[in-house]
Amino acid sequence: MRIIKIFNNNSIAAISPELGDIILTGSGIGFQKKVGDSVDSTKIEKTYMFKEDPHKRLEREDDISPDCYEMTDKIVSRAIKKLKSRYYGEIFLTMTDHISFALKRKQENIRIPYVVLGDVSILYKNEYEIGLWALSYIKKKTGITLDLEEANYIALHLVNFSMDNNTHNATKILSFVTDIIGIIENSMKVTISPQSLSYARLSTHLKYLAERIFTGQEINFKDTTEDIRQLLKENLRLSMCINRIVKHIKEKYKYDLSPDEQTFLCIHIKRVMG
Repeated sequence: MRIIKIFNNNSIAAISPELGDIILTGSGIGFQKKVGDSVDSTKIEKTYMFKEDPHKRLEREDDISPDCYEMTDKIVSRAIKKLKSRYYGEIFLTMTDHISFALKRKQENIRIPYVVLGDVSILYKNEYEIGLWALSYIKKKTGITLDLEEANYIALHLVNFSMDNNTHNATKILSFVTDIIGIIENSMKVTISPQSLSYARLSTHLKYLAERIFTGQEINFKDTTEDIRQLLKENLRLSMCINRIVKHIKEKYKYDLSPDEQTFLCIHIKRVMG
C-alpha cells in the first residue's frame, strides 16, 4: 500500500491493490511520512473503505487543521465501540469538513439557521448521545463550545455513513416523520409534545414506515381492511387525517399505504389522542 494523502500523524489515505483508495488510522501511521511512501502495516488500527468514488475529495487541497481529522477519528472510534457499528470512509472526510466549518463559524461569530429537525434525539438516540459526547470532546480539545444543534449533525453523519444502515437516508426520514406528524396535528387539532412517550412511539413507528418505503421492504401483515374501515367509520376526523396522510405519501413518495399500515397508524394516532 502507498500513501496518497497525509491528514495528520495518526491518519492517512492510501491506495491498496485489493481495496483501492482507503483511509487508515493508527498511532504514528503518518509520522515523518510523505506521499508515495509505503504504509507501515504494523501501525494500522482502523481501515475505512469508501462506498463511492473518493478521488476528487482525496486529491483536493484543503486548509483543514490536522486536529479536526484527529477529532473525527476519536468520535468515530467511540461510535464503533459504543454502537458496535462500521463506517464508510466518507464519514472521515465529511465529518471533518463539518467540524472544521462549525469551529470556524463559531470563532468568527457567524450564525446560520439550523435545518436539522429535533427528532434526531428520538429516532437516533444512540447516535445523538455520541454527538453530545463529541461536543464535550471538541470543547476539551479546542476550548470552543459548539451549539447543541451540532450534536444532531454529528449523529446524522454516523447514521448516513454506517455500513450497517440499509437506508442512508436519515435526513429524508426525518423530513418524512415531521411531515406526517404535521398532518396529524393539523387534522386532529392537537399539539403533540416532543417530550411525551406517545410522540416517541409515533415517531419511531413513522421512522420504520419510512425505512420500509425507501428500501422497498415488504412486510406481510394480516388483512386488516375491515378493521381500518370500522376505525374510520367511528371517527370522521381520524378518517380525514388518514386520507390526508395516504394522499401525501402517494404524491410525494409514490407509495400506496396498505390497509394494514393504515390500521397501525390509526392505533398510534388514537394513542396520541389519549
